[in-house]
Amino acid sequence: MKRNLAAGLVLVAACAQSPAVTTTPPTTTTVPPTAPTTTSSTTTSAGVAASVDLDGFLAELEMTHPEPFHGVSRPEFVTALEELKSGIADMTPAVALVETMRLTALLSSQGRDGHQFAIPHDNADGPILPFKIYEFDDGVFITAEHGEQGLDGARLVGIGDRPIEEVLAAVEPLVPRDGPATVPSFRPFFTLRGDVLVGLGLIAPGPVEITVDRDGTTETVTVDLISSAEFQAWGGPGGFTFLPESAVLIYRRSAGTDFWMEDLDGDVLYVRYSAVSQVGEDSAAELLERAALAQKVVLDLRHNPGGDNHTYVFLLAALQNEVVNQPGRLFVLTDRVTFSAASNLATQIEQTTDAVFVGEAMGGGLNFWDDVKFYPMPHLPVPMRIGVSTIYHQMSVPDDPRLTIDPDIDVPVLSSDYFSGRDPVLEAVLEAD
Repeated sequence: MKRNLAAGLVLVAACAQSPAVTTTPPTTTTVPPTAPTTTSSTTTSAGVAASVDLDGFLAELEMTHPEPFHGVSRPEFVTALEELKSGIADMTPAVALVETMRLTALLSSQGRDGHQFAIPHDNADGPILPFKIYEFDDGVFITAEHGEQGLDGARLVGIGDRPIEEVLAAVEPLVPRDGPATVPSFRPFFTLRGDVLVGLGLIAPGPVEITVDRDGTTETVTVDLISSAEFQAWGGPGGFTFLPESAVLIYRRSAGTDFWMEDLDGDVLYVRYSAVSQVGEDSAAELLERAALAQKVVLDLRHNPGGDNHTYVFLLAALQNEVVNQPGRLFVLTDRVTFSAASNLATQIEQTTDAVFVGEAMGGGLNFWDDVKFYPMPHLPVPMRIGVSTIYHQMSVPDDPRLTIDPDIDVPVLSSDYFSGRDPVLEAVLEAD
């Protein structure tokens, strides 16, 4: 899986072809039209050009995606596309951006296609709110801030004059997903974007008033948005979705490598895999050697957004080995950011071992579409590109109705635990019989 940074978000936008069952694109082709296919009120040259882009997207979708309308009927999607074409000439750039995102998200509204993002072209990104947020089970909290306004750790109560619950509800239809667990992972990517909030009618352009709760005291603070480039430089890869790095929380520790191991409490082998990259035969052999001396083996896939499916073959074989694969011995930790190739690995572990899953449901699916090809749409009011999936990754049985793996031990994600440096997911494993 190739990793694609979309304004700081690790989308993991194109999985490498997996060793499991895949579906190849059809051989028929469709030529994008050179003019709108239906009569509309779009009369300006800019509106005509935008309409051609949208027609081209539909053609690309039907040419490239093996099953483009698995989540929405073709008539319903085409009706939505025609409505967007007919009105786009009269839309502000922010509204056109939002409506293009809404149209694209229809394709994954029933799940299994969470890689199909609609995002602005490079250099077309609008400004971003100057902080990071995370949707804990007890509220939305600011986990880091750009600048010094004392917002770090505050609960975000509202944006503009809207309560945060209303903001999240307005943003949700824009989010592509493999399943419900994808939404809290990806929603900050949209919620923090000024152009999205403006396009949804939640704020006006310019500085934004937010309402926060700091230690029980509610107050309104005016913040200036920062450029996308500034947010990316500050927030780094995964800036929209990841919790900040931490010296206390083991799964957010900056280790300088995607794969490492550590002995905990004398009889627990902790294995951290933060991105799906190469785990060699020697590393897998070391895992088995160390696992033979441990009572429990913990594979931590939290905050692993994916990578390359071909790189975990030796790791998977080690986990399937009887040294590790015994009832009550192997534990797999997942969360909403466990996505794409990481969810492929998790699914193969679930299907072939006796692993116990702990944490929260992974954001990635078991069987899902991926390996997106980005289609450029340079003539929209905000130039955009939209991912179109090309391959179906099937790591579970073909008729598996599940959209994620629900953990055997479900652990709430609470702000109080995070800000105090407590890891209740790992604690649940250490305390398990």
